[in-house]
Amino acid sequence: MSSLFDLTDRVAIVTGAGRGIGKALALGLAQAGANVAVSARTEADIEKTAEEIRTLGRKAIAIPADVQESEQVDSMVKRTLDEFGRIDILVNNVGGGPRRPVMKQSERFWNAIMRLNLTTTLLCSKAVAPTMMEQGKGSIINVASAIGRGNMPEYSAYAVSKDGVISLTARLALEWVGYNIRVNAIAPGYVATEMAAEWFKIDQDLAAELKRVPMGRPAKPEEMVGGVIYFASDASTYVTGKTLYIDGGLFH
Repeated sequence: MSSLFDLTDRVAIVTGAGRGIGKALALGLAQAGANVAVSARTEADIEKTAEEIRTLGRKAIAIPADVQESEQVDSMVKRTLDEFGRIDILVNNVGGGPRRPVMKQSERFWNAIMRLNLTTTLLCSKAVAPTMMEQGKGSIINVASAIGRGNMPEYSAYAVSKDGVISLTARLALEWVGYNIRVNAIAPGYVATEMAAEWFKIDQDLAAELKRVPMGRPAKPEEMVGGVIYFASDASTYVTGKTLYIDGGLFH
């Protein structure tokens, strides 16, 4: 049974892998046997992640990149191919967005959030698709958010962009199913990353939402790993276009 989840010698790219959820996902993939290209804008952070992966006995490269820029996305993919010769798994983890009421959102703010969360997912997916098509196999896993279907006030830009990730996941899955490229997503609820921990302290609405979580606490970043391993592995070879909510029972 464990062979279903074995990722030995598969090659993964994880964006936003310097800290938080992205780092946890990169390490989790390595623990399952994958070699990992880790990417983020802050080189020092991803170098640390890559070194931790190497201590697990897997290969890793750190690729500084701003995946909001298509040229840097293409360079990230090329470096991964130059190093490993293939790409089996892509985890689109880059994203974020502050709380801001609609009437205080400028057009520039709205566009920036859409680009950070939604456009990056499209750019990275399109960049790896030709390689996966040639291989006749691949798994793309997008990190959406339960807030995309939730009721948090004043997070409209973030929520709409993450809801867009859920929709894009389904659309790409449909377009690329003939190439044996599976596209799925996880939708985390409230996760106790370093950044989020500060938000929980200063945002009373967020603090109130935490009290509504049926499991009684926010998730640990490591608790997102299982869903990604499932979608990346042979355990889910008949699953595509789906979003798995990992939210402690809050929204679904």
